[in-house]
Amino acid sequence: MRLLPRAHAALLVLAGLVLCTGAVRAADEDALALEAEPAAAPKPRADLRAFVELTAGRLAQRYDLGRADVRRASLDLVWDRKLDAQWRAVVSNRLDDMHPVDAGERSTLNSLREAFVGWQDSEGRLALDLGRINHRNGPAYGFNPTDYFRDGSSRAVTSADPLALRENRLGTVMLRGQWLWPSASAGLAIAPKLRDHASGASFSTDLGATNHADRVLLALGAQPSERTNVQAFAFHERGVGAQIGASGTALLGDATVAFIEWSGGRGADLLAASLGPTAVVRTRQQAVLGLTYTIASRLSVTAELEYNGFALDKAGWRSALATHGLEAMGAYLYEVQRRQDVASRRAAMLYITQKDAGIKNLDLTGLVRYNALDHSRFLWAEARYHFNRVDLALQWQANQGGALSEYGAQPGRSLVQLLAAFYF
Repeated sequence: MRLLPRAHAALLVLAGLVLCTGAVRAADEDALALEAEPAAAPKPRADLRAFVELTAGRLAQRYDLGRADVRRASLDLVWDRKLDAQWRAVVSNRLDDMHPVDAGERSTLNSLREAFVGWQDSEGRLALDLGRINHRNGPAYGFNPTDYFRDGSSRAVTSADPLALRENRLGTVMLRGQWLWPSASAGLAIAPKLRDHASGASFSTDLGATNHADRVLLALGAQPSERTNVQAFAFHERGVGAQIGASGTALLGDATVAFIEWSGGRGADLLAASLGPTAVVRTRQQAVLGLTYTIASRLSVTAELEYNGFALDKAGWRSALATHGLEAMGAYLYEVQRRQDVASRRAAMLYITQKDAGIKNLDLTGLVRYNALDHSRFLWAEARYHFNRVDLALQWQANQGGALSEYGAQPGRSLVQLLAAFYF
C-alpha cells in the first residue's frame, strides 16, 4: 500500500518535521525518563471549565461550486462538582454556530453532551451513574468497533481529529454500574429507548439520536500483567440483535504499544440504512489493529488497519454507484459519519503528534485516512501554539482521489482555517 508517497506535500513537510524534531531531541534520552521526573503539585480542579472557540477559513469546492468563506463560533462548558465523599454531578454542554450549512440544516446547534449524577461506595469498588453519559470503549484512535453507543451521537461535527470527535459527541441516557477489583472489573450499562427519531431543532436534547432503541452492554476487564490489558463485551440492541467484542493493549517495549479491537454479530447494513427507513440486518465483523510509537521527545506515531464488514466492498461501491447514483452515495457517506464508522470495507489511518515541536508550547498534529479499496485519502494537519489562556492554530485539510472514490467525490476539495480558543 503506497500511502505517504501519494500524500499532499504539506502533510509530508509536517510529518518530516515532527519525525526529525523527535529524533534529534530523543538521541540521548530514555523513552521512560519523563515518567521518572517528579511531577509538579497538581492545582485544585475548578468545578466549572469553559472556553470559547472561533474559526474562520476558506473552502475550495468541487463541481464548479467555487470557493466559500467558512466560520464557526463555539461555547464549551463543563461543570463537574463533587457533592460529598460519595456523590458527584456532571453537566457538559456545547453550543456551535456554523456557516455555511447544507440546505435544510440548522446553523446553530446545542449539544447537551452529559448530565448525570454519580455515586461510589466508601471503598471505591462500586460506582453507579444515572443520566446522559458519554460512555466510550476501545483503545483505537480512528475507528472503534467496541464503542457500541457511538451511533447517532455526533450532533455537530466541528473537527477532523478523531480524538476530539469522541469527546464532543452526545452521551446516551443510561443507568451504568461498575465493579472494581485489584486486577479486574465489570460494568453494566442499560440504555432505554426514549424517542423514535433524531431531531434537527437547534436546542433539542436530541434523545432520539442516542436513545432510539433499547440497548444493554456488559463489559468485563482484566489486567493479566503490568504490560497487558484486555476487555470483553456483550451487547444487545432490540430489533437488531446481539454482538460480542473484545479489545486489548500490550506494551511491547519502552516506546511501543500494540492494540486490537474486534466486534462481531448482528448490525445494520450501511447502504440500506442510508437509502431508506427499512433496516437490513446482517451478521458481520469489524476490527482494528494498530501500533503507537512514542519517544521521550513527545513524538507519537499511531498506525491503524481497519476492517468494517457492514461497509461496502469494491464491487458493492461500483454497484451502488451504477444503481443509485452519486446522490445516494452522498447519503451513504452521511450515514457512515452519523454512525462514526468507516465507509470502506478496508481502510487505514496514520496519526502523528509532536508536543513542543522545536518551540515550547507549539504542537504539531497530522492525520491521514486511506481507503484501501479505491486509494482515495483524507489529510488533515494542525499547528497549534498554547499561550497561558489562549490557543492559536492553523489547520489544513484535503480530500484527494478519483472522481468516483470515497474522498474524491466529496464536495469539499480543501480547507484552510485559523482557530482561536479562549479558556476561562
